[in-house]
Amino acid sequence: MWHAYCSNMVSPLLGAQNSQEMLRPAIPFLEPVMKTMRKLKSIALALGLASLSTAAFADASNTFNLKDGGGNTYVSGATSLDWNAQGSGVAIGVGPFSDNSLLPVGASFQFLYQANLVTVGGGVANSSFTNLDATSNGGKDAGKTFEFTIVASFTETVTASNFVGSNPSAVFGLGGSTATNKVAIYYDSKANANTGDGTGFDDGKLVAMFSIVPDGTDSSFMGLNGRGTGLGSTHLHAELVESGDFVDAAYLEGIQDLIFGLDFQSNLNYPAGTSDTSAFHASAADSGPDLFGTYNVDHSRDIVFKVDGDSTTTRLPEPGSTLLVGLGLLGIAGVTRRRKSKG
Repeated sequence: MWHAYCSNMVSPLLGAQNSQEMLRPAIPFLEPVMKTMRKLKSIALALGLASLSTAAFADASNTFNLKDGGGNTYVSGATSLDWNAQGSGVAIGVGPFSDNSLLPVGASFQFLYQANLVTVGGGVANSSFTNLDATSNGGKDAGKTFEFTIVASFTETVTASNFVGSNPSAVFGLGGSTATNKVAIYYDSKANANTGDGTGFDDGKLVAMFSIVPDGTDSSFMGLNGRGTGLGSTHLHAELVESGDFVDAAYLEGIQDLIFGLDFQSNLNYPAGTSDTSAFHASAADSGPDLFGTYNVDHSRDIVFKVDGDSTTTRLPEPGSTLLVGLGLLGIAGVTRRRKSKG
């Protein structure tokens, strides 16, 4: 059944890095559609964003300490985590891209993500933090001794689909279950993350894991008719739900709640340039479960794109640990759609 949807799907996962440099190519496309996009955002707000209480963002100054697991602190009083702009994401089975057809309500797809930490915002860094390997070239750079990596896997389902003017738009909710919708962070002394083949992102020590939940999880996307592009936004809300969900204070001390924002960026042409990869989650963990298993990319039906992520922390009024994942998606990828021959 799913394969029947693929040729008609508009990918909600093509995006642009949230920096002035990367946004410049998209500016000519954005100006004529901003009014329409605001309407789409209103739809997303009505269907889920409003469920996130403004009180949840009341204190955005919560700090944490980044540590090595052995009692040493890399950064104290940190306020954010900055993930590699060369991070990769894949929308499985939704290619090739279409900017003129509606998604069928109920259609689902899986999204995978992987990246490594490049720096930490705020706080006071210990000299040992300079040993962080901020590259993802598959090997430990000279003088580097460790890395932090992040991986995610979740399912999205189309909950609404319609045209806004001539532009096809859709709103998505969370599919799947908390058993498979996960976000995880690893610490690894091997420092061997490799964007090219998807190895080294999930082979370290698992130091945090969250389950993505439906409440507060939603996204929207609009294709720009005739341009082969699109834009949208997503918010994922994840919590410590299952017995295996946790945050290891020996590595991430003081994180009770985490706002995690991702800005997705894809090149003007498919595939995703320096973020292109042949696989996702292609290693086994040193300790803990092998969460997702290896996924080998099929470029004929998958869409791989560049992902730039950063994270800030906040304290929510309710008890427990929560991960609020905000995905800002700005599509500037031109991917052609195979058209069926008339019979």
